[in-house]
Amino acid sequence: MKIVPLKKSPATYSCNSYLILGDWNRIEDVNTLVDPGVDDFILAEIREVSTGFGKEPVQQVVLTHNHFDHTAGVAALKDAFGCRVFAYGNGPLVDETLHDRQFIKAGDDFLEVLHTPGHSGDSVCLYAPSLQVLFSGDTQVRVLAPGGSYCREYVEALKRLCELKIRGIYSGHDRPVVQGAHEMLQQSLELVLAAQMI
Repeated sequence: MKIVPLKKSPATYSCNSYLILGDWNRIEDVNTLVDPGVDDFILAEIREVSTGFGKEPVQQVVLTHNHFDHTAGVAALKDAFGCRVFAYGNGPLVDETLHDRQFIKAGDDFLEVLHTPGHSGDSVCLYAPSLQVLFSGDTQVRVLAPGGSYCREYVEALKRLCELKIRGIYSGHDRPVVQGAHEMLQQSLELVLAAQMI
């Protein structure tokens, strides 16, 4: 599995988008985009990436949740590449809904869908067991200070994430975490458990 973080437009507020490819761009690999953002800004960069001969640069889009800054660019992706769109919740232009613990092929490997409510009821994280990396969308994985209040669903979701072997995190808005990801999650959980539950 090869992960290509795509650039964001400096002119608009958008999320991070990630293109997942197979290591060798074989015909059976499934070129997958996680969260297209708000517009068609990423299309030019995608067309410059070597995504394999004889297939579309993006064959499927997986949404971490249905908020505007992650999904408004879906129409442009569908128009450009004819890709299918997957999300945990139904939404505009979604072709198939996902369920918790489902595995979907991405690149030459698989992602596990983990329902992680808290930011929104349809939020998911996508876990690549072979690389031990997590695409976290807007699920809060970095809690820096004590205090605040958290819903029980989010706390349970964070506990689930802490049970996984995670070496790297690709989030919806922050820079990728490539070192100390598991320790960061554990520290976040400790702070959340000491906070108020709502």
